[in-house]
Amino acid sequence: MAFEQLTREDRAFTAHVEDLFQRAQQKYTTCFTNFLDLHQIQLAQWVANASGYQSYAFYAGHPEGERRMLGVFAPYEPVEEAQFPIAPLTITFCKEDQVGHRDLLGSLLGLQLKREAIGDILLSEGLAVCFVTQAAAPLVLGELKKVGRVGVKVMDGAPRQLPELHHFKDLPVNVSSLRLDCVVAAVCGISREKAVAAIRAGLAAVNGAPREEISSPLEEGDVLSIRGTGKFRVEKVLATTKKGRLQLLCKKYV
Repeated sequence: MAFEQLTREDRAFTAHVEDLFQRAQQKYTTCFTNFLDLHQIQLAQWVANASGYQSYAFYAGHPEGERRMLGVFAPYEPVEEAQFPIAPLTITFCKEDQVGHRDLLGSLLGLQLKREAIGDILLSEGLAVCFVTQAAAPLVLGELKKVGRVGVKVMDGAPRQLPELHHFKDLPVNVSSLRLDCVVAAVCGISREKAVAAIRAGLAAVNGAPREEISSPLEEGDVLSIRGTGKFRVEKVLATTKKGRLQLLCKKYV
């Protein structure tokens, strides 16, 4: 990743992360970010690798989390997940009520919380577990009474058995290569020309960052979002056919 290729916003973010690493090492102060999205995590990892400093970690408040905080720990201080300022909250409602991720996120943002104060939201029937910053937890506990028209109850802590973070539908496709335009065409079920037009129109993002270069290569584990169509994870290259095409397993977020 080249610094010259970063947007102004990305440069400001990487400068902030660099400052955290400097403060931890020079002032012996453990520092934490708010919750980061996939793109910010990649940038922060880039800064961490460049720093050569090893006393840091990413943590979402639960295993396999997606939105994570970066913690940069002071020298000789143990790197412990318990130190991260993350509060899990359990939100309950009637099983008959339909409450979705967008509904919950919208209600939390309606409390005037910033997006970076909210981590992963895990949903199941009649229950959601939401991870927020410790600073935001009292507001959610005291003020969140409804999600849309659905009455809810908020409690501190999380159950031992957490709901799944995401639900997926397997989507096997054949592509000529892992170029962005090829994969977009395959997962959306559209022609290559329409895929190129969508990418150039700014409708595609990889790991949370807009991607307009149609020949950009994708890798296993990348998360591809196409506005108006859906979100997909490039799971695994299964095989190569005799004609040199790739049998690719993608997973569609549902």
